[in-house]
Amino acid sequence: MSITHDLTGILGSDNVSDDEEKLTPYSSDQSFVKACRPDALVFVETVEQVQEVVRYANKTKTPLIPYSSGLNLHGGTIPKQGGIILNLSRMNRILSVDEENWFVVIEPGVTVQQLQDELRSRNLRAMLPFGIPPSRSALTSYVERDPALASASFEYGNDLLMDTEIVLPEGELFKTGLWSAGGKPGSPMGPVRSMLYRFWTAAQGTMGVLTKACFKVEHLPAMRRIFAFQFESCRDAIEPLIALQHREIGLECFLLNNFNMAALMCDEWQVPEKFPAAKIEAPACEFAKIEYPVWVLFICLSGGPELPEEKIAYEEEALLEITSRLKLESYNLDGKESFMLDELLQPWNILKKFCYKGSVQDVSFKSPIKRVPEFQKIIVDSAHNYEYPIEDIGGYILPIERGRAVHCEFDFHCNMNDPREQQRIKQLWLEVSEKLIDAGAFFDRPYGAWAEMMYTRTGEYSHKLKELKKELDPHNICNPGHLCF
Repeated sequence: MSITHDLTGILGSDNVSDDEEKLTPYSSDQSFVKACRPDALVFVETVEQVQEVVRYANKTKTPLIPYSSGLNLHGGTIPKQGGIILNLSRMNRILSVDEENWFVVIEPGVTVQQLQDELRSRNLRAMLPFGIPPSRSALTSYVERDPALASASFEYGNDLLMDTEIVLPEGELFKTGLWSAGGKPGSPMGPVRSMLYRFWTAAQGTMGVLTKACFKVEHLPAMRRIFAFQFESCRDAIEPLIALQHREIGLECFLLNNFNMAALMCDEWQVPEKFPAAKIEAPACEFAKIEYPVWVLFICLSGGPELPEEKIAYEEEALLEITSRLKLESYNLDGKESFMLDELLQPWNILKKFCYKGSVQDVSFKSPIKRVPEFQKIIVDSAHNYEYPIEDIGGYILPIERGRAVHCEFDFHCNMNDPREQQRIKQLWLEVSEKLIDAGAFFDRPYGAWAEMMYTRTGEYSHKLKELKKELDPHNICNPGHLCF
């Protein structure tokens, strides 16, 4: 009997396919990860169906790849050893919104836009990453630790995930936080005050299948004011960024370089629906790169439901003190204030950058704030060696802990339809990644080639992870070939 025959017996013929045309889109994405076609595709709608498929995969030792929206863009769901694509997109219910305690419970098929629209109707907001596709799975984004633009906790970084429900690799249903005691969700701290859910974050589906999750949300601001300051180099922005973070001013605070500013403001480009995207000529955007400052720092002062005017007033006073002391030069948004404020709640217009060449190969890592210029120099020097135009490197820097760490993204653009360019950019991307890791940059989401670079440097840690993986997933069915498994 075939896999599809067996799975049809479990899910019905309408939910199972081995048609080559339907399988091909799951075999690759816009990354450099080698394409590999799955053997079967299944759609599930309930936790019980997930459990049945997981049990079948475990019994037959068939690789199983959890898949929600396919918008990881870094090869996280490419079936490196074939097997079954477990498509969770039909599990798309927002199960509950707690307006009093500010959290939401969702299934993996709920998209970012779906979630944000529902929350806004209740005067709430999800805390979203800058540059997230609107049709990306919200659950996957949080579990994979996409860095939220405005996090509810600046002390602990993007700590927004609370309780989780997981189907383990042998089919058992496991819950963390308050759920683990049979109660209602609402806190990651279960009976023994454990933070066990972190074991499944950034695991790329290698430790089980998340079927529900609880996340913190925030009230929509009652008032907001956005400010921008310009700098001629990344180094010039470091002291002001530290000063702002130490004073705990603003909820959103981040840096964009001139390439990303031009892409964000380009009226000739639209947010692509698929990635890689179609290359679109936009001469105005090309010239705009020259017109924008090398770096722009944005800071948004927000006032909540209670006393918003007072909060913004004292933050603005502190901001003025810093800008005067450091002699910061304001950047005139020239009527784009409303556009930027909207972007903070629906932060996906920056994805227009994909229209430049079609593919964006980012180098994404964490760093102490003061070391960012050092890491940027590594990127620029390597780009020079490969004759990659420096003005075509996208840059984004986001503080994730007050005054301590930042999330950095530097982009290389590539036309994947040009084999020579693809090979050149791939080698540049690999070399930059290796040099950054050697210099101490922390790649906390090790996709694709980053996994080998990171885990070969952490022998004991990798060894322990493999031992835990073997205990949890003895037949190595869950997304094999990813991370260090």
